Amino acid sequence: MSKKVTSRLLISTAALALGAILPAAAQQVATNDQLVDNTRTGDIETVIVTGTNFNTAVAPAKASLDTMEPQTIIDKSYIADSVSNTADYTTILAIAPSMTGQDINGPGLSDGNVKNTLRGLADGNFVMAYDGIPFGDTNGPSHHSESYFPGVTIGSIIVDRGPGNAGSLGAATYGGSINMFSEALIPDARTVVSGTAGSWGTYSLNGNYQSGDLDADGHNTRVLINANYTGSSGYLTDQNTSRENYLFKAQTEIVSGWTLTAFGNYNGLFQHLNDNNGITPAQINTYGENYALQNTNPALSNYTAYNTEAKKTDMDYLRLQGSVGGIGVDDTAYMYAYVNKTVSSTDIEQTQADINSGTDEGTGKVDLNGTVKKSDVPGYTKQNAYRVYGNILRLSDDFDFGWLTGQVRAGVWWEGSATQRQRKDFDLTACIANGCDPWHTTQYSDSELSSTSQTGTKVTSAFLVDGYYEYREHSDWNQYEPFVELELHPLDGLTITPGFKYVDWDRDVAAPLEQKTTPVVPYYGGFTTTRDLPFVEANYKVEQNWSVYAQYAQGIYVPDISAFENSTPLLTPPQAETTTNYQVGTVYYADNFTFDGDLYYIGIDNNISYSACAAPNQSETCAIDTGTATYKGVEGEGTYAFQGALDGLSAFASASDNYSKTLGETVKVAPLWTEATGLVYKSGPIKVSIIDKLVGQQYVGKQSLSAALTPFYKLPAYNNMDLKAGWTLGNFELALAISNALNQRNLLAVTNNDKAAVGTSLFDLADRGTSLDQYYYAPSRGAQISLTAHF
Repeated sequence: MSKKVTSRLLISTAALALGAILPAAAQQVATNDQLVDNTRTGDIETVIVTGTNFNTAVAPAKASLDTMEPQTIIDKSYIADSVSNTADYTTILAIAPSMTGQDINGPGLSDGNVKNTLRGLADGNFVMAYDGIPFGDTNGPSHHSESYFPGVTIGSIIVDRGPGNAGSLGAATYGGSINMFSEALIPDARTVVSGTAGSWGTYSLNGNYQSGDLDADGHNTRVLINANYTGSSGYLTDQNTSRENYLFKAQTEIVSGWTLTAFGNYNGLFQHLNDNNGITPAQINTYGENYALQNTNPALSNYTAYNTEAKKTDMDYLRLQGSVGGIGVDDTAYMYAYVNKTVSSTDIEQTQADINSGTDEGTGKVDLNGTVKKSDVPGYTKQNAYRVYGNILRLSDDFDFGWLTGQVRAGVWWEGSATQRQRKDFDLTACIANGCDPWHTTQYSDSELSSTSQTGTKVTSAFLVDGYYEYREHSDWNQYEPFVELELHPLDGLTITPGFKYVDWDRDVAAPLEQKTTPVVPYYGGFTTTRDLPFVEANYKVEQNWSVYAQYAQGIYVPDISAFENSTPLLTPPQAETTTNYQVGTVYYADNFTFDGDLYYIGIDNNISYSACAAPNQSETCAIDTGTATYKGVEGEGTYAFQGALDGLSAFASASDNYSKTLGETVKVAPLWTEATGLVYKSGPIKVSIIDKLVGQQYVGKQSLSAALTPFYKLPAYNNMDLKAGWTLGNFELALAISNALNQRNLLAVTNNDKAAVGTSLFDLADRGTSLDQYYYAPSRGAQISLTAHF
């Protein structure tokens, strides 16, 4: 994007923000009735009291007047009316200030996408939760956007850009919390059926049934059932995907004053995807930006039959709510699981010389009992399987001392996990040719199957049913976090909430063969991390429709499983990453606009950065303690609703200026700024939405204690514009969604594999024929048409 275009967009955003702020100074507080928008998200209620005529549903993103930290609320109307029907949370979240993320295979059509970042913090450094339950991988709390909750199963999202209060739970709350909620249960029966077809052979079928109020032996019950089937050949060549999702939710009043909610979600995903996807400059020059896999040449590592992923996930919970003796009780027992069985070639990268000779960097590295098979493709099976189970108990009690009113809240979060991870090398060429099943093999002892060689793939038999384990690792955790906080109202309009949380997190590893050790050796060990986390936050209603807030909080990132995975086994427990957060902000609503803005500062000690491991494990990623890091910035968002002749039209804008540094360098993959602008029109049967998200410059090269970032690996700003239009006739709605409407072929990310920069420019691909860096581009313009029937 040119500097002139960027400047114009920044100026337009600033003008909209000023247009929201300046009238507020002169506008008299509205005296009309309050507008209360109750968005029921499961049983967690977001109440936006504006004291004005502003219809909060027209704002794509906004904050609550009661918030005590920077916040963006994304409701169901935005999810349904502004993004593609196949979208996942990666696409939906991009609208929020300081957030990035985009799928490289089409909206919601791959787990191998460019993941969300928040304020420059990578995925895994902030919490993701569904109906109040934090979830993520157990080897590190990162996420897979196509593996759990399709966009159609998300009722709303609250992005809390801060640690929250003592009751905000998760492994990395210091970076913020992405709180997704299931669809609200409604009192009237409803059935909605939709079908979608679009670019790259994409299809989606969704059925949604709500029972409304049912009388079950005198007790009111509501039921939700949703089924979704989605598939696509994908924008990237032969990187197809297919998934099915089933969701069940029921809520019943079991006795007077007590409500039980039962929830279950299952997601099955199958896709062709290399475990280390991305294309080199030579591949881009020869095959194009959408090159990924191919199904005609089994001599190459990117042959589709060599690269498959099968994933199954589920989340289930029971939630009991009521009161005993005036004390509110809210208890949730839950479990979730993830099973990933990947078959992947070892290396799909190609230099120009590889392409010219019909080979790649992986082929020819199979070692059959000392004999190298120069024409065979090496590969591996990788399993990551875990189940997490836990309980969240929350208690609350109101108090009134006359001059001081409020509420005391306390509770405890307990959670355990069990994880099995393993990777086994074998000869893909011979295995596929002989019809072997790499997942069902004769099991030998670990000592027989472990390979101490790092130069190639070792196998044990001519038919290559058996292979060598690179690692076999079992791990678990057992953690509990008691918390308490007071909500105090010493003055009208003032809420002060101090609190305290204690973290006790015990991790253990039992690895017959530990990952990344050289040579591969067993490792058995564990450590416990404890920490006191105080916080205090306040919200003051200057007027009924204007609030200001401030927050101080300490946070922690408990060392994850990567702490054990080093070339030399861990002998002492690692230091936990700790943070101190300071934030101030304001929220304002008027009759025709809303605005919220904030300033933030996050100081981090024992900052963990991820980069390529030392030799001979350069293909692996290792955790590096870079010392301290600082994240700070300013954020804002607002919506203006036009009136008169333009009634129904709203303009939206958000922006952030972000500073993220460690070791004196900007943090890798941390954009310098973000911006979003858009127009939304809703009137009668017509709905139109145009949203454009911009992401500022970022560095994508290596970052470690010995290798600083360089201008060579600095990406320019880029944008993505999505358009969606719908027309309703009776019980039917026809909609057209266009992703990347401007067909911007943006370079979103680069994996830096080269030891030193190759060529004179990251973008002069013809000069980078020997580079092994991997590039990730935005998909081209795509279209989806959908028909929805309401009964």
